[in-house]
Amino acid sequence: MIPSETNVENNRNNFVQIRLGELEEQKEPVFEKPIKQPLKKERKLLNLCEQNRDSLEKYHQYLNLNYRKKTTIQNYYYHVRKFLQWMNKPIDEVTKEDMLKWRGYLLHTYMKNGNARRVVSANHFTKWLEREDLKIPVPAQEHSNKIVLSEQELNNYLETSKEDPFWHVIALFQIDGLLRPSEFSILKISNMDLDNQIFYLDNTKTGNNYIILSPRLTQAIKEYLPHREPKPEYEEYLIIIPNGTYKGKVPKPFGGFINKTTKEIAKKAGITKYIAPYIIKPSSITLDFNKQVNPKIIQRKARHRKIETTLRYDHVSDDMVREYFEKMNLPTKYAVDKMEHNQEVGYF
Repeated sequence: MIPSETNVENNRNNFVQIRLGELEEQKEPVFEKPIKQPLKKERKLLNLCEQNRDSLEKYHQYLNLNYRKKTTIQNYYYHVRKFLQWMNKPIDEVTKEDMLKWRGYLLHTYMKNGNARRVVSANHFTKWLEREDLKIPVPAQEHSNKIVLSEQELNNYLETSKEDPFWHVIALFQIDGLLRPSEFSILKISNMDLDNQIFYLDNTKTGNNYIILSPRLTQAIKEYLPHREPKPEYEEYLIIIPNGTYKGKVPKPFGGFINKTTKEIAKKAGITKYIAPYIIKPSSITLDFNKQVNPKIIQRKARHRKIETTLRYDHVSDDMVREYFEKMNLPTKYAVDKMEHNQEVGYF
């Protein structure tokens, strides 16, 4: 028997009413409130007592108000947080003896040259708390004769960079502009005045400043400009990553891109020494000193406030000393031996 259209419609209506009734009888699901996970910054503060957390946050606010350099603020904050975590007691209860124990822990745990910053940060914090009774001596640092490139190696580095306009502008900013690795990320096209050979820098380690462009660096910038392919949001920046995952973006201040590029140029140039951006800079300064350039001119190029800072960049390698002896035409080993022989037989 074929059902009529009326019966089909009635059956459909009955089915819908039954289902609606079932739905009305069902209880609404109750969802438990998800547990909020603490932020990364909050997790790091969980093992601090309430007093120390409060002091650290107020200290952080003080740093933000009184210091313009982001890395300076981060370094002070990081080392003070580590210091408070090690103390594991309210800062009001910390004694000079506790401070000296902490200093001893640093000396037995970390490399010498990193401990100065740790102790300076803790002293800065306790001074801000007006607890100068907690001040402790800053550990002495080891001064080593850093690796520097010879004049030939530096020339090879520069010549190799000419294979790529991007490489070349990086190399000349390092050698002639003495640019710090983090400063490549703040170079803006609106801040350069190529006609007057000036490039203005905002918010650097020494504040707002500018570098005087050499003629060859000015020319390198002009040749590099047509090769830039920035993403729209990075149009105003000069240095743009040319390939890879971050293509079209600006290098991060401490992301390692400039370090990687420096190593690539050096490898192509056949330089076998350990290489990093901070080796190019002292190498260039040392070369200027060897050429008898006025230290005040070098100081201005490097944008150092004190001449003592510039002089610390003058590194002399063993090869440079040997080269100096050769230029002075000092007696060879053969000549010295012959002179000693003549003295023995009574010629003198």
